[in-house]
Amino acid sequence: MPRAPEPAADVRTHHLPTGRDLFAELSAATRWEEVGKGRCSAVLVRPDAAGGVPLVRTTARYAHPAQRFRPVHAWLAEQVRERAGLPDAFDNALAEVYTRAYTRMGAHSDLALDLAEGSSIAVFSCYRDAAAVLPRTLRVQAKEDGGGEFEVPLLHHGVVVFSVAANRRLRHRIVLDPPARAVDNEWLGVTFRTSRTRLDFRDGRPHLPDGQGELTLATEEQRSEFHRLRRRENAESDFRYPPLAYTVSESDLLPPH
Repeated sequence: MPRAPEPAADVRTHHLPTGRDLFAELSAATRWEEVGKGRCSAVLVRPDAAGGVPLVRTTARYAHPAQRFRPVHAWLAEQVRERAGLPDAFDNALAEVYTRAYTRMGAHSDLALDLAEGSSIAVFSCYRDAAAVLPRTLRVQAKEDGGGEFEVPLLHHGVVVFSVAANRRLRHRIVLDPPARAVDNEWLGVTFRTSRTRLDFRDGRPHLPDGQGELTLATEEQRSEFHRLRRRENAESDFRYPPLAYTVSESDLLPPH
């Protein structure tokens, strides 16, 4: 596999210098939900001053409502934004913990239906045992033929940043190479993003902006449509979602806790 000596210009890396044990702090501040073998996740949100809840729909289906940013989430979001020199504040995040049992991620683009145009995605990494890190790797490839592939180590307290525009041109996956599987050193990652879709909860029911009506749970036919659109997004660099008034995850219909 050809490897670039340096990460491509579309993907930037930063280090977040801190003496804090962020693995322990983030683990304790987050209510985790098992979503597969060797993987736990949680959706985090920071509602705006008017109470609008930033939505980022995905193909994952969660049972629990999104969690409001706790102080450590808000602090980390701002530290990452400042370190990366980004203008837009993060208001939504996906927190995940992987054990060595989780090794089968497929190549994909982050689902951009609700991501703000011109904003960026930032992935923060930390490990349970900082002294024993054989890091996971972000393997990135261009969607266009001949675009090549390269790897970015997910270092302890490291941040990987790419724009929403770059996300459309690229696919990525997190891999754990065989030498690193000898030790079960859990990885905790937080993917920060900025939403363009604010939900207004009225009497506990979520309403989309701009007169789009109430957000509803997808029917079987709509779920099939959503996954078909998702496959196109992962294959096409110029793909854009049409307006959708449904979600495949019941958790999106619940006010955040």
